[in-house]
Amino acid sequence: MVKVRKLVLIAALCLAALPVFCSENQGYIAGHITTCSAFINGYPADTTNWFFRAQHKVIQYWAYFLFPSGKEMAAVKDRSFLFVNPYEYYSGKGDYKDENNYLFENKWISPTGKVVAEKTFSWDKNSTKDKVTMDNKTYVPYAFINYIGISALIKENGQDKLPDEQGLYHINLYINGELAAITFFEMKD
Repeated sequence: MVKVRKLVLIAALCLAALPVFCSENQGYIAGHITTCSAFINGYPADTTNWFFRAQHKVIQYWAYFLFPSGKEMAAVKDRSFLFVNPYEYYSGKGDYKDENNYLFENKWISPTGKVVAEKTFSWDKNSTKDKVTMDNKTYVPYAFINYIGISALIKENGQDKLPDEQGLYHINLYINGELAAITFFEMKD
Protein backbone atom coordinates (compact mmCIF):
# COMPACT_ATOMS: atom_id res chain seq x y z
CA MET A 1 0.00 0.00 0.00
CA VAL A 2 2.88 2.35 0.79
CA LYS A 3 4.42 1.70 -2.65
CA VAL A 4 1.14 2.50 -4.39
CA ARG A 5 0.84 5.78 -2.49
CA LYS A 6 4.46 6.59 -3.35
CA LEU A 7 3.82 5.95 -7.07
CA VAL A 8 0.65 8.07 -7.03
CA LEU A 9 2.47 10.92 -5.28
CA ILE A 10 5.36 10.83 -7.76
CA ALA A 11 2.97 10.78 -10.72
CA ALA A 12 0.97 13.71 -9.31
CA LEU A 13 4.13 15.76 -8.74
CA CYS A 14 5.33 15.10 -12.28
CA LEU A 15 1.98 16.01 -13.83
CA ALA A 16 1.80 19.20 -11.77
CA ALA A 17 5.29 20.20 -12.94
CA LEU A 18 4.69 19.51 -16.64
CA PRO A 19 3.39 23.01 -17.52
CA VAL A 20 6.65 24.45 -16.19
CA PHE A 21 8.67 22.26 -18.53
CA CYS A 22 6.45 22.53 -21.60
CA SER A 23 7.24 25.02 -24.29
CA GLU A 24 4.74 27.67 -25.29
CA ASN A 25 5.55 26.86 -28.93
CA GLN A 26 6.06 23.11 -28.78
CA GLY A 27 4.42 22.67 -32.20
CA TYR A 28 3.44 19.00 -31.93
CA ILE A 29 0.75 16.76 -30.48
CA ALA A 30 1.89 14.06 -28.06
CA GLY A 31 -0.02 10.85 -28.47
CA HIS A 32 0.61 7.55 -26.73
CA ILE A 33 3.84 7.25 -24.69
CA THR A 34 4.57 3.98 -22.92
CA THR A 35 6.96 1.20 -22.01
CA CYS A 36 6.30 -2.31 -23.24
CA SER A 37 7.89 -5.74 -23.52
CA ALA A 38 7.51 -6.23 -27.29
CA PHE A 39 6.32 -4.70 -30.56
CA ILE A 40 3.94 -6.10 -33.18
CA ASN A 41 3.96 -4.31 -36.56
CA GLY A 42 5.70 -1.28 -35.03
CA TYR A 43 3.18 -0.85 -32.18
CA PRO A 44 3.43 -1.96 -28.54
CA ALA A 45 2.23 -5.54 -28.06
CA ASP A 46 1.38 -4.60 -24.47
CA THR A 47 1.84 -1.68 -22.13
CA THR A 48 3.61 -2.56 -18.95
CA ASN A 49 5.63 -0.66 -16.41
CA TRP A 50 6.61 -3.65 -14.26
CA PHE A 51 9.61 -5.61 -15.51
CA PHE A 52 10.96 -8.80 -13.92
CA ARG A 53 14.56 -9.90 -14.48
CA ALA A 54 13.62 -13.57 -14.79
CA GLN A 55 10.75 -12.91 -17.20
CA HIS A 56 11.82 -10.03 -19.47
CA LYS A 57 14.90 -9.55 -21.67
CA VAL A 58 14.37 -5.91 -22.72
CA ILE A 59 12.45 -2.79 -21.78
CA GLN A 60 11.05 -1.03 -24.83
CA TYR A 61 10.06 2.64 -25.00
CA TRP A 62 7.53 3.95 -27.50
CA ALA A 63 6.43 7.58 -27.96
CA TYR A 64 4.05 8.61 -30.75
CA PHE A 65 3.77 12.22 -31.95
CA LEU A 66 2.03 14.19 -34.67
CA PHE A 67 4.04 17.07 -36.12
CA PRO A 68 2.28 19.79 -38.12
CA SER A 69 2.69 19.82 -41.85
CA GLY A 70 2.62 23.59 -42.21
CA LYS A 71 0.80 25.85 -39.76
CA GLU A 72 -1.89 23.36 -38.67
CA MET A 73 -1.43 23.84 -34.92
CA ALA A 74 -2.20 27.56 -35.12
CA ALA A 75 -5.47 26.87 -36.94
CA VAL A 76 -6.87 24.16 -34.62
CA LYS A 77 -9.86 25.70 -32.79
CA ASP A 78 -11.46 22.75 -30.98
CA ARG A 79 -8.68 21.35 -28.84
CA SER A 80 -10.80 19.43 -26.35
CA PHE A 81 -9.46 16.06 -27.50
CA LEU A 82 -5.86 17.04 -28.30
CA PHE A 83 -2.91 16.68 -25.96
CA VAL A 84 -1.50 20.19 -26.24
CA ASN A 85 0.55 22.41 -24.02
CA PRO A 86 -1.71 23.61 -21.15
CA TYR A 87 -0.10 27.07 -21.13
CA GLU A 88 -0.84 27.55 -24.82
CA TYR A 89 -4.39 26.25 -24.40
CA TYR A 90 -5.34 28.51 -21.48
CA SER A 91 -3.45 31.61 -22.55
CA GLY A 92 -4.84 31.58 -26.08
CA LYS A 93 -1.40 31.96 -27.61
CA GLY A 94 -1.06 29.81 -30.68
CA ASP A 95 1.70 31.28 -32.80
CA TYR A 96 3.49 28.14 -33.95
CA LYS A 97 6.26 28.08 -36.47
CA ASP A 98 6.72 25.05 -38.65
CA GLU A 99 10.00 23.29 -38.00
CA ASN A 100 11.31 20.52 -40.18
CA ASN A 101 14.18 19.19 -38.06
CA TYR A 102 13.74 17.70 -34.61
CA LEU A 103 16.30 16.45 -32.12
CA PHE A 104 15.14 13.69 -29.76
CA GLU A 105 17.09 12.87 -26.60
CA ASN A 106 16.06 9.90 -24.48
CA LYS A 107 17.54 9.45 -20.95
CA TRP A 108 16.89 6.37 -18.80
CA ILE A 109 17.53 7.14 -15.13
CA SER A 110 17.82 4.70 -12.21
CA PRO A 111 16.18 5.10 -8.78
CA THR A 112 19.46 6.54 -7.43
CA GLY A 113 19.84 9.01 -10.32
CA LYS A 114 22.38 7.17 -12.47
CA VAL A 115 21.95 7.48 -16.24
CA VAL A 116 21.52 3.93 -17.54
CA ALA A 117 21.12 4.87 -21.20
CA GLU A 118 21.08 7.99 -23.31
CA LYS A 119 20.29 8.15 -27.01
CA THR A 120 20.14 11.21 -29.23
CA PHE A 121 18.54 11.05 -32.66
CA SER A 122 17.68 13.70 -35.23
CA TRP A 123 14.74 13.48 -37.60
CA ASP A 124 13.66 15.56 -40.58
CA LYS A 125 9.88 15.40 -40.92
CA ASN A 126 10.22 15.87 -44.69
CA SER A 127 12.00 12.50 -44.84
CA THR A 128 8.68 10.65 -44.62
CA LYS A 129 5.71 10.64 -46.94
CA ASP A 130 3.32 9.39 -44.20
CA LYS A 131 0.52 11.81 -43.33
CA VAL A 132 -2.38 11.80 -40.88
CA THR A 133 -5.45 13.97 -41.43
CA MET A 134 -7.37 15.15 -38.41
CA ASP A 135 -10.10 17.82 -38.49
CA ASN A 136 -9.11 18.57 -42.11
CA LYS A 137 -5.52 19.32 -41.03
CA THR A 138 -2.46 17.34 -42.10
CA TYR A 139 0.17 16.04 -39.70
CA VAL A 140 3.33 13.97 -40.03
CA PRO A 141 3.36 11.02 -37.61
CA TYR A 142 6.54 9.92 -35.86
CA ALA A 143 7.20 7.18 -33.31
CA PHE A 144 10.37 7.50 -31.24
CA ILE A 145 11.43 4.00 -30.20
CA ASN A 146 14.30 2.91 -27.98
CA TYR A 147 14.98 -0.14 -25.84
CA ILE A 148 17.53 -1.36 -23.34
CA GLY A 149 18.60 -4.81 -22.21
CA ILE A 150 17.92 -6.08 -18.71
CA SER A 151 20.77 -8.61 -18.52
CA ALA A 152 22.88 -7.55 -21.55
CA LEU A 153 23.94 -4.07 -22.69
CA ILE A 154 22.62 -2.75 -25.99
CA LYS A 155 25.32 -0.19 -26.78
CA GLU A 156 23.83 0.95 -30.11
CA ASN A 157 20.83 2.30 -28.13
CA GLY A 158 23.03 4.36 -25.81
CA GLN A 159 23.00 1.87 -22.94
CA ASP A 160 26.07 2.14 -20.67
CA LYS A 161 24.72 0.38 -17.56
CA LEU A 162 22.33 -2.42 -16.76
CA PRO A 163 19.15 -1.61 -14.84
CA ASP A 164 20.51 -3.59 -11.88
CA GLU A 165 18.78 -1.60 -9.13
CA GLN A 166 15.34 -2.57 -7.92
CA GLY A 167 12.81 0.22 -7.85
CA LEU A 168 11.25 3.02 -9.85
CA TYR A 169 13.13 4.22 -12.95
CA HIS A 170 12.12 7.09 -15.18
CA ILE A 171 12.71 7.91 -18.82
CA ASN A 172 12.95 11.55 -19.90
CA LEU A 173 12.28 12.41 -23.53
CA TYR A 174 13.47 15.80 -24.78
CA ILE A 175 12.49 17.27 -28.13
CA ASN A 176 14.72 20.10 -29.37
CA GLY A 177 16.21 20.38 -25.88
CA GLU A 178 12.91 20.75 -24.04
CA LEU A 179 11.33 18.12 -21.82
CA ALA A 180 8.44 16.53 -23.72
CA ALA A 181 7.54 13.48 -21.59
CA ILE A 182 8.44 11.52 -18.48
CA THR A 183 7.63 7.81 -18.32
CA PHE A 184 8.05 5.50 -15.31
CA PHE A 185 8.73 1.78 -14.98
CA GLU A 186 9.72 -0.44 -12.10
CA MET A 187 12.39 -3.16 -12.02
CA LYS A 188 11.69 -6.20 -9.85
CA ASP A 189 13.65 -9.35 -9.16
